[in-house]
Amino acid sequence: MRQVWLVLLALVFVPSAFAQVGGVQSPSVQPPSVGGGGLFPELDLTTTAVVTGGVAIAAAAALAWYFLGAKFVNSGNVLENEARRQIFEHIQAHPGIHLRAAATQLNLSTTNVLWHLRKLEDANLVTSKKFEGYKVFYPVEGGVETKRRAIASSVLKNENAMAILEYVTAHPSAHQREIARALGVNHGTIRWHLRKLEEAELVSPLKKEHTTHYYVSELGHQALAGWAAQATTPPAPASPPAAEVSGGDEP
Repeated sequence: MRQVWLVLLALVFVPSAFAQVGGVQSPSVQPPSVGGGGLFPELDLTTTAVVTGGVAIAAAAALAWYFLGAKFVNSGNVLENEARRQIFEHIQAHPGIHLRAAATQLNLSTTNVLWHLRKLEDANLVTSKKFEGYKVFYPVEGGVETKRRAIASSVLKNENAMAILEYVTAHPSAHQREIARALGVNHGTIRWHLRKLEEAELVSPLKKEHTTHYYVSELGHQALAGWAAQATTPPAPASPPAAEVSGGDEP
């Protein structure tokens, strides 16, 4: 939108300014009279030309800065920015992460991370989906499978959801009341999380007579195995915080 306005300003003022400064007047157009007892003092053509010319020069300078000085981000150079590259690598390692969590873990402001995420989405490296009230981000590479894993990871960040999945893993065919009693959580909470686990394809329901029993899906077993591996992996040494927006392409 900004460049559209700048182009319009240039188209309107530049030809007019040069025409007036050069003394070129259209024979069919007469300058309006601004004298007399009007609201504005009388202006001669020289003053008008100077004012118009100044505006035109400012518009032309703005255009030159925007099109020649600003750095455009594309798929070829999007990862040249250090902070953006770190954000992308963090999303690759943690698919399904949401904005605030990414900003906290990378020690960046949410505004800064959001700016870089938009650039990564424009370059088709990252995509997002709204889930459980949050927009979660994950790499485009990997397609549907990456999306499934990202959503599963997002669901299992909740302690109750994780506890339910672990219980059903240890007790196949468990039903809602049994899970609620075993975990000491009210039925409504268990029902809500079971629905989310089912939507994320982590558990599969099977109705027997009047009771629904739950089984852990293949994706659920994979997710649990992944979390177990993360839990046993020693933490990486602390790294310095990622740099803030840099590289000449900031908003």
